[in-house]
Amino acid sequence: MDAGQDLVVQSPVVNPPVSGPLVIAIDRAIEVVEAETQALRANPTTDLKPFEYRKSQALLDLTRARSLVPPSAYTEDVKDRLVDFKDVLKENVDLLTLHMNAVSEVVKMMSRTMLDQESDGTYAAPFPEPAR
Repeated sequence: MDAGQDLVVQSPVVNPPVSGPLVIAIDRAIEVVEAETQALRANPTTDLKPFEYRKSQALLDLTRARSLVPPSAYTEDVKDRLVDFKDVLKENVDLLTLHMNAVSEVVKMMSRTMLDQESDGTYAAPFPEPAR
C-alpha cells in the first residue's frame, strides 16, 4: 500500500438471504399474535389454548432464527418488522391485561358472594369505630 493511500474500513456486508429465516419467523409471530388479538376482540370467551401453543412455537422459531443473524447484520426490513411486532405485541398485552383484570374482578365478586352466603355472621368483622 502506498504511503498516500488511506485505509478505508467498510461496514460489514449484510447478506439479505441470511436474514430471510428471521423475517419469516417475525412475520409468523406477528400473524399469530394478531390472530389472537382479533379472536379476543370478536369473542372475549375464546379458548386461548391453541394460541398459547402457536405463540410458543413462534417464540421458538424466532429464537432459532435470531441466533443465525447477529443484530449488527439486521437489514432495514428486519428492523421495520421488529417495530411492527413490538406494536402488535403491545396491543395484544393490553387486551389480555384488560381481560385478566375483568376476570379478577368477577372472581372477587363471586368469592365475596359465596362467603356472605355461607357465613352466619359469627366471624364477620365488626363495624369500624368512628375516627376520633
